[in-house]
Amino acid sequence: MRISVKNISKSFGEKPVIDNLSMEIASNSFTTLLGPSGCGKTTLLRMIAGLEVPDKGEIFLGGRCVFSSAEGISVPPEGRGIGFVFQDFALWPHMRVKDNVAFGLRAQHRTEGLERKVRDALHAVQLDDYADRFPSELSGGQQQRVSFARAIVTEPECILFDEPLSALDALLREEMRTEIKALVSSRGITSVFVTHDQTEAMSMSDMVAVMSEGRIDRYGTPEELYANPMTAFSARFIGSSNWLDERTMFRPEDASIGRAGYEASVIGSEYMGSHYRLILDHHGRRWVVNADERHDIGEKLIISVAPGSIITIKEA
Repeated sequence: MRISVKNISKSFGEKPVIDNLSMEIASNSFTTLLGPSGCGKTTLLRMIAGLEVPDKGEIFLGGRCVFSSAEGISVPPEGRGIGFVFQDFALWPHMRVKDNVAFGLRAQHRTEGLERKVRDALHAVQLDDYADRFPSELSGGQQQRVSFARAIVTEPECILFDEPLSALDALLREEMRTEIKALVSSRGITSVFVTHDQTEAMSMSDMVAVMSEGRIDRYGTPEELYANPMTAFSARFIGSSNWLDERTMFRPEDASIGRAGYEASVIGSEYMGSHYRLILDHHGRRWVVNADERHDIGEKLIISVAPGSIITIKEA
């Protein structure tokens, strides 16, 4: 399902949240809306879902107009043929797992083969033996898997994810990232994923839209955004950036401790297992570089950066 958002705007009261935003999301792709709190990413997701109504603009799902301010079109969420995975799981506490998963099918009066479809969905998220349990009897990761099963059981062409991993611990988040991507890719489902976590965005996505103040600051592949951020906001939000001045910077992996280069003082040293992460001060600017050995706080180092590794930002 291809998603087209055209000149969408949304305000709450007098506060604009989305400002004349347009974007195209390719069919069968995994696209992440990445940005800090308050940038408008969840509002944009909810407008695609039909849970929020834009003030103006158009939204097309698979070539079908589901919203148009000019034409007076506003298809309700249940008519858009999409799945939605919420941040807080949104499971019915009084229903068993199998009934939570079946809820969407029953709401759409699609009861033929219901038990088989529920069983297949639970198998896909490795919860075959949990069908008769209640949500309170499950761990957080298991509850999130139930919400995934509920989203895929209706066989949607698109699933929208609203920060679904934020309530999980670090190890489980990493495991679930892999599972989510494999699950939707194997089914050819167009996915739109909201997060403020750049690791989630960079590791899972085909495309990433970096959002700031209701607009898309940069839209591209993870590789493009990291190697060529183009704007200072994206450069600071994607990965670690070491700034030489307001327009030039380099990444930590492009620096080494040498005999010629920039002088910097060690203000922190973190052991990362395979290397040390050094926090440096360079004339009041905070840098991060990787090193093979620990260096003491206060130690003076010379940081070498290959000229070809310095990135010039075109837009401040």
